[in-house]
Amino acid sequence: MERVGERGTVVEGWAPQAKILQHSSIGGFVSHCGWSSVMESIKFCVPIIAIPMHLDQPLNARLVEEVGVGLEVQRTGSGSLEREEVAKAITEVLVEKIGQILKGKAMELSENMKNKEDEEIDGVVEELRQLCRTRESSST
Repeated sequence: MERVGERGTVVEGWAPQAKILQHSSIGGFVSHCGWSSVMESIKFCVPIIAIPMHLDQPLNARLVEEVGVGLEVQRTGSGSLEREEVAKAITEVLVEKIGQILKGKAMELSENMKNKEDEEIDGVVEELRQLCRTRESSST
């Protein structure tokens, strides 16, 4: 990483995305909307500024908007991006009230994901206990 004056750092190569997303100064995430990026953004309660490119990304971007955790940058009729639209989406997420609403929804979904993970872990633990009991009773 290289410092850029007093303004920040430039990361060359692969950036530690999860580490970046969990930093308290991150107010939004400009993302192509790959599934892992979407899930990490929700996990760390960071609203998404969606700029999908191809494959599953456009569908994921629509889902991000529908569930209320991000905004998709509007494209021209030919599918091009314009800087004004990118700036508008970033401003809406970082400055406008909609950004707080998106963050709140991301927080809610993050909590639901954590609860679901706990439920799944509890289920696995219970299955292992049952398996141990079954093996214990069959060996005696």
